[in-house]
Amino acid sequence: MGNIEGLIEELSSRAALAKPMPGPSAVMVRAGGILFIYAVAALLFLGSRPDMQVQLARPLFAAEVLLLLVIALSSLRAALYLSYPDHYQKSYVGLWPCLAGVAFVLLLAVQMFLPVDARMVLPVGTGVHGMECTLCIASVAAIPSALLFMLIRKGASTHPFKAGCFVTLTAASIGCLTLRLAEVNDSLVHLVQWHYLPTLLFAALGAWLGKYLLAW
Repeated sequence: MGNIEGLIEELSSRAALAKPMPGPSAVMVRAGGILFIYAVAALLFLGSRPDMQVQLARPLFAAEVLLLLVIALSSLRAALYLSYPDHYQKSYVGLWPCLAGVAFVLLLAVQMFLPVDARMVLPVGTGVHGMECTLCIASVAAIPSALLFMLIRKGASTHPFKAGCFVTLTAASIGCLTLRLAEVNDSLVHLVQWHYLPTLLFAALGAWLGKYLLAW
């Protein structure tokens, strides 16, 4: 019996104490700051649209940009809280990005029944992009997705499916936001088909990846 107790004490003395993971608020400030710098760099690379001031004065455009930002931030918050086994007692953390997403869909739906604003740019012809926009969003989202998956993996998520979904939704929202501020195209059909529907597919892909990359 004494030998067993001595062995336990010896092994305990050798064990290295694991550094506790900081709280979600502190992590979000750091991660949010890095993602903000990345988004600015991506926008500088893509180039902002020349009529930015005119478009920001358009309420529907400003609301669309604002909701994309809200979706990105709320998804980041949800992913970070889900990296902790108990979610820091925030069981409703995944509700906010869902509500922001519903508000975003309603905004798009309302625009379908409104007259075309004279300030909107509706290009036609061979210069209109399609799949290129989806690939651009995926390219912009690739780096933040990888960084966030590595960050969330440091925790111990008990909901890897949800965490993976919100990780990818955060990154894809950043891609959508930067491209929306860069591309001179306000066609609702184009935006839904090549920007926002692919973002939902990216989120579904992230959920699938989360089952494998965040499992423990």
